[in-house]
Amino acid sequence: MSIERRRTDFVAAQESESAIEDPNESWALSYIDLLLLMVTLFVLLLSFQRQEAKQLKAEQRQQTQQLLSEQQNQQQNQQQNRPEPALQVPSQPAFLDQSYLSDLKGKVSVVEEGNVIKLAMSDSILFLPADAALSLTGEQLLDEIALMLKQRPWHILVEGHTDNQAISTPRYLSNWELSSARATSVTRYLISRGIKPQRLSAIGYADTRPLVSNKTEQGRGKNRRVALVLRAIE
Repeated sequence: MSIERRRTDFVAAQESESAIEDPNESWALSYIDLLLLMVTLFVLLLSFQRQEAKQLKAEQRQQTQQLLSEQQNQQQNQQQNRPEPALQVPSQPAFLDQSYLSDLKGKVSVVEEGNVIKLAMSDSILFLPADAALSLTGEQLLDEIALMLKQRPWHILVEGHTDNQAISTPRYLSNWELSSARATSVTRYLISRGIKPQRLSAIGYADTRPLVSNKTEQGRGKNRRVALVLRAIE
């Protein structure tokens, strides 16, 4: 009986120990499950973040493409709406109003040469003899021309020309000084009448570019002149 009782007690003790260990094993399994859940959650969060980053980059790329497309459209619209550049050489009626044209007959010769228009005026109308000072009739004529010059954005080259008769005075030692002084005098007067200085330049050619022969007084009179060479500003 004693041996049987001991065996029974031993078996009962082992069963009691196994009953005590079961709660510990259950808690360990629950902890491992919790860790697995947390790891899974972190993986899901990381994947969501990567997906959001990719989506954000895609949206930024799309916005950049839209901005570039809008800029290109704006540039194309500006180019389409940009007015066509003015012709280098407008016709004379486009430059000379008929009201002025009738007043200038006999005072100014209008010549179209290639890419320019020349307005030539005799020295007898503009200046006192052998001088670069403007006469009253010269100032009146330049007043009328200045009104026309304001209508178009021309670059204006003022050319001074003389005949081949030698000149030597205390003020003008040769025709070079005289032609340059006359061109400068006309230029200053046009500036005083509102023509921008940036549009003007002056040069004296003396007798190097005659229109006709200097053998006669009539020919020399035609060669003594001031010409306004008009060229469209690009």
